[in-house]
Amino acid sequence: MEILILILVVVGGWVLFKIIIPSIQMTRKQMKDIGEASKYVKSDDPIVSTAVDNTRFKYVVNKYKKMGYTEAEAEVMARDELRNS
Repeated sequence: MEILILILVVVGGWVLFKIIIPSIQMTRKQMKDIGEASKYVKSDDPIVSTAVDNTRFKYVVNKYKKMGYTEAEAEVMARDELRNS
C-alpha cells in the first residue's frame, strides 16, 4: 500500500512539473502578448492566433535548441516544421 502511494506521488509530481506548470506559463505568456485586448477578444481573433503562433514557434525553437542546434538553425528548422504542419 505504501509503495502504491509513493508511486502515485511520484507520477503526480511528474505531471505537475512537466505538463501543468509549463501550460500555465504558456497561457500567461500568451495573455501578456495579447495585452489589454485579452478582456474583449474572442478565440478566433487575429490577435489571439498571432499570440498562439508566437508561443508555438518559441516552443519548437526551444525543442531544437535542446537537441543541440544553434539558435539560427533552431529557428530555421522551427519555421520549416510549422510551415509543414
